[in-house]
Amino acid sequence: MPLHALQNKVSKLLHGRYLLSLREAFIALIPYFVSSALAILALNSALTLNVIDDDGTIANIVSRSAHIILLFFPVVVSISIGFFLTKNYAQSGIIGALLALLCFAVHGEFLQLHAGEFTLSDSTATAYAIILPSISSLLFVYLMRTLPQPRRQFSALSRFLREKFLVILPFTIVFFSFYLWVPVLSEIGHLIGGWVTPDQAHSSVAELTFKRMLASHTFWFFGVHGDNTFNMLFDEIFLNEHLVGNLSAKTFYDTFVLIGGTGCFAGLIVASLFLRKGAHERNIAQLSIPFTAFNFCEIILFALPIFLNPVLLLPFIFVPVINFFISYQIIEWGLISTNDITLSWMTPTLISGYQVSGGLSGVFLQLALLLLNAVIYYPFLKWHSEQIHYQKALNHLSEQLNISEQLRSASESQFIQTQRAQERASKALNKVLEELAQGELLLYYQPQVSQVTGNIVGYEALLRLKKADGTIVGPYFIDILVKHKQTTIIDSWVIDQAALDLEYFASQSFFPVISVNVNPTLINDDSSVLYICERFQEFPEQLKIEVVESSYFNDKSSVINNINRLKTHKIDTVIDDFGTGYSSLSMLSDLPIKQVKLDKAFLDKVETDQGREFYSAVVQLLHQMDKTLVAEGVELQSQLDFIKALSIETVQGWYYEKALPIEQLIDYDRTFKVAKNVDH
Repeated sequence: MPLHALQNKVSKLLHGRYLLSLREAFIALIPYFVSSALAILALNSALTLNVIDDDGTIANIVSRSAHIILLFFPVVVSISIGFFLTKNYAQSGIIGALLALLCFAVHGEFLQLHAGEFTLSDSTATAYAIILPSISSLLFVYLMRTLPQPRRQFSALSRFLREKFLVILPFTIVFFSFYLWVPVLSEIGHLIGGWVTPDQAHSSVAELTFKRMLASHTFWFFGVHGDNTFNMLFDEIFLNEHLVGNLSAKTFYDTFVLIGGTGCFAGLIVASLFLRKGAHERNIAQLSIPFTAFNFCEIILFALPIFLNPVLLLPFIFVPVINFFISYQIIEWGLISTNDITLSWMTPTLISGYQVSGGLSGVFLQLALLLLNAVIYYPFLKWHSEQIHYQKALNHLSEQLNISEQLRSASESQFIQTQRAQERASKALNKVLEELAQGELLLYYQPQVSQVTGNIVGYEALLRLKKADGTIVGPYFIDILVKHKQTTIIDSWVIDQAALDLEYFASQSFFPVISVNVNPTLINDDSSVLYICERFQEFPEQLKIEVVESSYFNDKSSVINNINRLKTHKIDTVIDDFGTGYSSLSMLSDLPIKQVKLDKAFLDKVETDQGREFYSAVVQLLHQMDKTLVAEGVELQSQLDFIKALSIETVQGWYYEKALPIEQLIDYDRTFKVAKNVDH
């Protein structure tokens, strides 16, 4: 496979919504990782330095706190994964978090009932903390998209309340389905456990320790605490036996293999310091330095991340293997002396090397291994940094938040950024965002009628706002949002709502073609176009994307590629409001677009001779370019007669009907067809 093809596949995998959601979930848990590491570090340091007694009050308080933090680690993981997965698949993050927690607590056996009392499992449920929330969230998203949505029955409810009623059925199905899922998952776990179980009767201590290292790192890669899981599944008494020289397997492993904890992350930190553009990787590595010094690996493992990262899997496994063989041979050859002592796993690198070797030979070996680890990690870390830009990727994901939550967040952010330089504009934006958050966005649909057949050939989705007092108004807020670059929020909502409306129409055996207006920048955004293709894959030839032609001047090749990508998914692109922007007939001739909509402003001027001549000339020119036309804003019989005389194919405007709410659309369509048949 060519290198560029491999890079594209890796980049696509890393930018997949599932992996990015998991990474976002774990990055959100950085404060939790830090607090847990500090609790354990404080306790062990105080005990080692004899600052407190093992059975003293302070030791008991800190120990209890550290135990509780670790005990609830799988709980917070499941909540975070459930929230970000469902949120990033355009569903309610709170519902996803509640569902994930419930499935994990009950089906993962984290919450157990013994003798009439509930207890928490501190080990057996850990492996489920990622698996169960992932399955519950993805299954919930699938059911929300595929199950019939009884919107009409809940039309009298507010949008917030209606959404909560609509999740009841998929929520219930997902929860009870785990009574089938978990036995299957448990059986798979037992099979895997059987394959990795070490044969202690026929293996040396070195072989057993090496196999433990591979198994532990594999567990860690999948987000499961490798050392605790291995200890839970298998007998680890061999760790106390001598492995090489006079060192026990545990002392050898903790001192000369794990330089900086699981994954040998001290070398990775050094490698990250040499990255020129890897801001995310470098920042996370620097943040973890004080914890990696005491061999805590969670921050880098989850926040960088290593876990489920195909780029960093190879060095994550390979580096400790290299350390194992090099250290084993050097000690076996007697190049450094060793002392038979027992050290805490938290003993910092270099200090542990000095204590175990009784001098600087152990320190030099650790330094050499650390530099070698950095050299191995660096090319993989550099490639990873080039393949994925975290801030950009996570910003795309954050666009899928609940609309009101996004609006409030955007309002606060915008206020902070512009409160000094653009105080008036900021106040106007905040006012609009507040009205949007308090109101309810709606899609109304206006018919488009063919002048050739007399049939309705489509409906344009037009944005409306239902204010808090119940009044329905047009999208007066768009200009302000465009000015402040906040239109992505609205575009995301319109796209998802249009898909939901098509699902509702399909449930009523109604299959209209709808057109949606989006901001010009969207057609230049590959990820947004891919999302549209994915979201509407069940509605071929039922969606048209309307964009004003001024957007095409930014990157023509990108625009053409995205238009063709939409076309392969049976989604047409339409030029909207032709003539209102920086119109370019040359650009228009290059675009693979068939349909053009003529702006209402042109039609309003046909009462004058000059206006009629201009409109006629534009229509004639576009027809010569083999474009089909839609005349917008037709309200009068005289305007319709003028349009028909120019052989314009489709008409949209109040002459036929104003934009209608979804509840009236199906009845209108049926009435229109009946009236047409009667006329004929």
